[in-house]
Amino acid sequence: MAAFLFLMERIDRENQFLSSTKAKPYTIHPSDYKKAIAAENGFYIQFHTFTHEVEGAIIKCIQRYLEHYDLHYIKNQIINIVKELVNNAIKANMKRIYFRLKKLDIDKTEEYRTGMETFKSEAYDAENQEYIDMLERSNMVVRIDFKTSGDYLYLNVINNVPILDSELSKINARIKKAYKYKDISEAFNEVLDESEGAGLGLIMALMIFKNIGMPPEAFRIYRKNDLTIAAIAIPQTMDRERKRVRIADAIIREIEELPAFPENIIRIQKLCANPDATIKEIADAISLDPGLTTSILKLANSAGYITAKKTETIENAVKIIGIKGITTLLLATGVYKVIDARYKKSESVWKDSYKRAAYAYKISIQLKKTRASDFTSLAALLSDIGYIVMLSLQSKILKKLHAIAGFKGMENSDLLEEISLGLSHSTLGAMIFRKWNFNETLITIVENHHRPHMAPPNLKQIIYIVYLADCMVDIDKNRFRYEFIDEDVLNYFNLTDRKTFELLHKAVRKAYESQET
Repeated sequence: MAAFLFLMERIDRENQFLSSTKAKPYTIHPSDYKKAIAAENGFYIQFHTFTHEVEGAIIKCIQRYLEHYDLHYIKNQIINIVKELVNNAIKANMKRIYFRLKKLDIDKTEEYRTGMETFKSEAYDAENQEYIDMLERSNMVVRIDFKTSGDYLYLNVINNVPILDSELSKINARIKKAYKYKDISEAFNEVLDESEGAGLGLIMALMIFKNIGMPPEAFRIYRKNDLTIAAIAIPQTMDRERKRVRIADAIIREIEELPAFPENIIRIQKLCANPDATIKEIADAISLDPGLTTSILKLANSAGYITAKKTETIENAVKIIGIKGITTLLLATGVYKVIDARYKKSESVWKDSYKRAAYAYKISIQLKKTRASDFTSLAALLSDIGYIVMLSLQSKILKKLHAIAGFKGMENSDLLEEISLGLSHSTLGAMIFRKWNFNETLITIVENHHRPHMAPPNLKQIIYIVYLADCMVDIDKNRFRYEFIDEDVLNYFNLTDRKTFELLHKAVRKAYESQET
């Protein structure tokens, strides 16, 4: 209880400011929220409706806030919990408008039941534009308040209509229900057996909350005067070790059992590094391995390695691509041989990886960042190796979680991975490459390709390009949106104008598609 006292005091002080936003789809106060986070001062984002633009701004605020306290590994879980709470808050606000128009008293039980029979179909689920417009013009808003005090980070979703006693009772019952499940798959099975499905989103959000090690008292929903507050208290010293222990055995065992990196490829890499070696000597060494020859030619002619004409022999591949390019292809081929031999059903992941590599290469060309385009393409190609391994580790639970994603709209695959295993595929990929003693630069790129803000200065450009290529591939598959792209990356490449980004994306996609045909 003490953990929330500061919040109630702050709400008392700021209640008079919780009123309508004007002109913009959202307001952030102070406007330079990054500076506020760096100074560990409070800030908030406030809005009427949950548009794509608002969603993107919320995600960026949460990411930067958690990253400042080295809690990046729970960002996806917290984002999805907050999104569910925001949807519930906006739904509550829209409900008030609907009842007023229908001339129903929301505080009277019978009239409440009458209104709820048609509210979802006529207003909320139908996304009725008339009601959305009225909500935009109203004084009913939702605020997400960020504040650090003592040992806790407080993240609170507030809307300025009081929750009904009956609604609060239902929510508390759902909170208890969510915490009784032993694991998320058990919750999923029971949810499918329920005909009503009421409160499904909150139950799933709280299961995520539980699975990152948060106790029941760290979350609550309550009424404070005319406000409804969903309060989350995150300890700055999250018990990461306890969470890691659960996954350590399976992960470590899997990595230890991975075969060593192919010796023949290591020998050829050393030959490539020898300044006295000739192109013919290198080509002959590669040709001793028919499988390696086929793999390198396949990669050399893929969209990720654009050449003027089709490469049919290893000697031609070396001449056209160069020793440096062949060294890159050897590394990619070695990884492919080990991973593909051990983990089946990885074809779709590799297909995305080849596309990401081609996009990264073309982005380097388009943005005139060609200094390390080959290496950038390689990093993009190998960035999802951890995902392939992860699929094999927890295929059953991941399948169920992806079913939940399709059911509830949790489209972020990193979130599903972290619920199941406790770490992301980028972290796992870095662990694998460390086992193989890969270049630390490549490891750093793979480890940070989903968190570009953590890129060391000397690798910022490459990590930003790999991240941008990954975003474009996901946008092509309707798994991502422009609004979610990291602001620092957009600023770095002067892509803050959406049309400029879309022109680049179109040019990159067109180059890839022309190479594929």
